Amino acid sequence: MIYKITYGVPDVSSEAIVNEKKVKVVFLEFLNKIFDGYSFEKLDGGFLELKISLKEKTGYYFGFGDKVGPFNRKGRKYVFWNTDDFTHHPGADPLYKSFPFFIYITKNFKFGVFTDYPGFMEIDLDSEGIGEISFRIKGEGFNQYIILEDNVKRILKNYLYLTGKNVAFPFWSFGYQQSRWSYFTQDEVLKVAEEFRERGIPCDVIWLDIDYMDKYKVFTWSQENFPNHREMLKKLHDMGFKVSAILDPGVKVEKGYDVFEEAKEKYFLRDKTGKDFEGAVWPGRVRFPDFSERKVRSWWGKKVKKLFDGGIDGFWNDMNEIAIFASEKDLENVSEKLKCLKLEDGIKVAGALGEIGEIKKKGRGDEIIHLSGKEHYKLKNIYGFNMIRATFGGFPKNKRKLLITRSAYSGVQRYGGVWTGDNHSWWEHILLEMQRINSLSLVGVFNTGFDVGGFGGNVSPELMIRFMQLGLFMPLFRNHSAIGTRRQEPWSFAKEYEDVMKKIIKYRYELIPYLYTKYMMGILNDTPLVVPMFYHFEKDELSYQIFDEFLVGRDLLVAPVYNPGVNKRMVYLPKRALDFNEKNFLKKGWHLVDAPLDKVPHFVLDGSIIFTQKPVEYLKNSYNEELTAHIVAFNDRAIGYLYEDDGESYNYKKGMYNIYKIVYDKGKVNILPRKNGYVHKKRNIRFKVYTKTSLKEFDMEF
Repeated sequence: MIYKITYGVPDVSSEAIVNEKKVKVVFLEFLNKIFDGYSFEKLDGGFLELKISLKEKTGYYFGFGDKVGPFNRKGRKYVFWNTDDFTHHPGADPLYKSFPFFIYITKNFKFGVFTDYPGFMEIDLDSEGIGEISFRIKGEGFNQYIILEDNVKRILKNYLYLTGKNVAFPFWSFGYQQSRWSYFTQDEVLKVAEEFRERGIPCDVIWLDIDYMDKYKVFTWSQENFPNHREMLKKLHDMGFKVSAILDPGVKVEKGYDVFEEAKEKYFLRDKTGKDFEGAVWPGRVRFPDFSERKVRSWWGKKVKKLFDGGIDGFWNDMNEIAIFASEKDLENVSEKLKCLKLEDGIKVAGALGEIGEIKKKGRGDEIIHLSGKEHYKLKNIYGFNMIRATFGGFPKNKRKLLITRSAYSGVQRYGGVWTGDNHSWWEHILLEMQRINSLSLVGVFNTGFDVGGFGGNVSPELMIRFMQLGLFMPLFRNHSAIGTRRQEPWSFAKEYEDVMKKIIKYRYELIPYLYTKYMMGILNDTPLVVPMFYHFEKDELSYQIFDEFLVGRDLLVAPVYNPGVNKRMVYLPKRALDFNEKNFLKKGWHLVDAPLDKVPHFVLDGSIIFTQKPVEYLKNSYNEELTAHIVAFNDRAIGYLYEDDGESYNYKKGMYNIYKIVYDKGKVNILPRKNGYVHKKRNIRFKVYTKTSLKEFDMEF
C-alpha cells in the first residue's frame, strides 16, 4: 500500500510522479499509526524538518542510488544537492544524483520512503543511534510517499508504479563499448575501430567525448579534426559499430553561433537581474538552457534529431548538475579579495583561490532564476533529469535509445540510464562500483554502468582485468578513461593481458542470451537485472550483510575480486550452485574458491537454466542461430526462460515479444510458450545437463 503525506505547501514539482491512482492520501497524524512518534517544524533560514521515531530500531537501510559510503546506509547523513565532485572517496557527499528513496528492513517490518522534493534536502538515517530518521528541506513544502509491503520486491514495484517503468535499451547496447576522453580526430576513431576488428575483439559502440565538437560548442563538429565526419560515421556503421556522442548543456556565448543566437534572451536560465545567467565551462563563457520549460526541451530535441539523422546512434548527457567552473560573480568576488592580498599572506591566498571550488559545491542555488521565476535551489536536482527528457525527445518515437546521464533524479528511468561518473583507477573502486550499481537497482534504475578501468588515474593491467570482470556483468559494459591517463583499449597492455581482456569481452557476448532475457523480463516486470543477494533471498539473514557479491537475474551469482594479488576468495552461496568455472557443485554456505587473474568466480544456482551463444564481433538484433542451454539440475529438475523481440523498437510494450519457459524434469525437456507476440526464429539448442552424477549433452531444434 502507498500512502501520501504533504508537508507544508509545496510550490514546485519534480514531475517524478506519473501514477497516483492507487495512492491513499493521509494526514500527518497517520505517522503515529506506523511509527513511534514524529515532529514537524519550520526552522530558521527557510528550512522545514520532519523527524520520525521508529518502533523497531535495528534494521537495515538500503537505497539512495549511487552515493558512496557503506551499502547499508544506517547511521549516516546524506545531502541531496546534485554536484560535480570527482573525488569519490568514501565520505564524498553530495555527488551527481538525487534519489531520495530508501527501503528500511527489519525481521518483522519493511517499508520504503520516497521524499519528493527537487531542491536542497538532507536525510539523516539514525546517525545518533536512537532509532530516529529526519528529513530537512530548504523550501515551502514537500510530498512524501510511504510504501508498506512485506517484501522488498513489492516495495520497489510500488515505487516504480509511482515514478514510471524503465525504458528498454537497444539490443546492441549489451555489447562491449569503448570510450576515451578523447579520441581527438576522425582518423584516431577509425583506427581504434579497425584495431578491434583486426584483433578479433568484439565491440559494438565507440563513444565520442567533447573534442569532436568545434571548440566544445554543443551540436557542432570540428571541421579541423573531423572534416569528413559523415564519411567516418558511414565507415563505422559499415564495420558494425554504433556511435554515441557527448552533449553538455552549456551553450557558448558567440555571435553568429546558431544555437546561441536562437536561445539568447529566450531559452536560458536567468540571473537575479533578469539577464541570461553566464558561467564558464569547457567552451569558455556559456549560458544554460532552462530544461524545466517544455518549449526549451522541444527546441533542444530538434537539435538532437539533427545529430541523430546525421548518423549518431546514442548520447550521454554530461556536466548537467549543473557543473560550472566559475561565474562572473565568482571572479569578481575572488578578484576583490586577491587585490588585498600579498604572497606573505599565505593561507589567506590559498583560501581565496579555493573559494571558487567551494562556491561550485554550493551550486549557486540563490544566484540562478528559472524562466518560471522559481529559484534554482528549489529545482537544482532535476536539471539533469529534464535535460535527458529533452534529449530523449529528439529520437524517433518508436526507436530505442542508448541514452545515459550523469546527473539524475527519481523518474529518470523513464527516459534512459545513468553511469556513476568520474571514478578512479583504484582497487577500492571495484567494490564501490559493485555496490553503487546494486544501490541504483534498489532505486529503480536498471540501465546502469560505470567507467570500466577507472576514469582518473593510470590503471595497472591487473586492476584493468579485475575491473573488466565486474563490468562484463553490468547492463552497460563501457571502458572509459580521462585525458592524460594511460590508454585502456585492450591492446594498450602487454599481449598476455590483452588476451585475458579479449577473453573477458568474448565471454560477455557468450552471455548475451541470458543477460538480455533477464533484462527484458525485468523491464516488463519491474525487476532489476543486477541486484544484491537479499533481493531474491530475503529469508536468508546473512544475505543482508553480503555486499561484495551480487546476482545477475535470479540464477547467476557473481563474486568479483577487488584486491590486488589475490588468486582465491571466500564466497557465500545462498543455495547449492554450480561453480561455472570449475563445473562442480558446491553446497549452500561459505567456500574458498579459486580466482586466478583470468577468471572471475561466478555460479549458476541449482534448479536454473541459462542460455549462452558463441561470441560474435558485434551484435545485430537477435541471438545466434545456435544456442547452448546450461541446465543445472543437481536433483534432476530445473527451470529457465528465453526472451525474444526485435531488439530495436518499443513494440514490446504492445506485447510483440516471445517468452519461452523451459522445464527440465528427470531427463525430459519441455519448452512452453508463455507469450507468442513476435516472429520466432528457429534455432538449434545444445543442452548441457549438469546433475549430481554426470554431464549429459543432446541437441534439439525449436
